[in-house]
Amino acid sequence: MFIKAALNGSRSKADHPDIPVTTAELVAAATSAVLAGAGAIHFHVRDHNGKETLEPQFVNEQVKAVKAAVPEIPVGISTGAWIVPDISQRLAYIREWEVLPNFVSVNGHEAGFERIIQAILDKKIGVEAGLNSAQAATNFSSSGLLKECFRLLIEPEEQELTAALATVKAIEDKLTDKQPHQTVVLHGFDSTCWEILKVAKYKGYDLRIGFEDTLLDPSGAIAESNEALVKAAFHWS
Repeated sequence: MFIKAALNGSRSKADHPDIPVTTAELVAAATSAVLAGAGAIHFHVRDHNGKETLEPQFVNEQVKAVKAAVPEIPVGISTGAWIVPDISQRLAYIREWEVLPNFVSVNGHEAGFERIIQAILDKKIGVEAGLNSAQAATNFSSSGLLKECFRLLIEPEEQELTAALATVKAIEDKLTDKQPHQTVVLHGFDSTCWEILKVAKYKGYDLRIGFEDTLLDPSGAIAESNEALVKAAFHWS
């Protein structure tokens, strides 16, 4: 069973005191998640004030530290448009990265995602296709770039389970050009997280779990850590 640990997302310590933000916290969270069985690490880079960033200084620092802590494990980061809304600045930052993640996620619903993917591919970094809707899947397919992605992230954002599952089905129906080598990760957020994880297991998809996706364990209690969420995911059915 493959599980990617999503350590922090856009959450802050106001959401949970153990959301990893600093480099040391990310290293500790990644290490414990891998010891719990995670096969990949995903996080959102933060600056020294805890703000999400793609600035080379902080990408280099945090990616280097996390990769050194879990050297056999692929490490990825987000390129979400909200982190650096100016696409020209976002592209400039990406081109200046020196310590490279193994992969990044790129969202198909964001304007200019094609340019971001090309900049990432130019640096020989793997691309995950972020698919939160049928339109995002259509955008990827129409661009001709879906085949360049090694992993497809089906990630419905609806908080009502029936609606979220309808989005999953709509995305799947659009993936007619999925390649045999591409893996699929299915995950939900917050109120749908654990039920969608069940669906992912049933469909034979890879899994994602961590504080980015939920603050709660399957019982509904506040989760202690990313490590605890990874352990719970292995046993949840």
